[in-house]
Amino acid sequence: MATGNKNNKSDKKAIRFPHELVADIESSVESEKSDNPNASFSSWVLDACGRKLKAERRKVKPETSEE
Repeated sequence: MATGNKNNKSDKKAIRFPHELVADIESSVESEKSDNPNASFSSWVLDACGRKLKAERRKVKPETSEE
């Protein structure tokens, strides 16, 4: 049985968000619920993090030139 902030599938992290960002995310989640009744703050944040990581991986690293 998993206890604490870690189990076999995930870790729990506590972070602070600016109030305005929380309000904007919650508004977006409410709008999304018309298409996806399971939309939640957590799923929104996980999706945003995944998109950010995917974009970071796509960035082309500059090639080093040999002189």
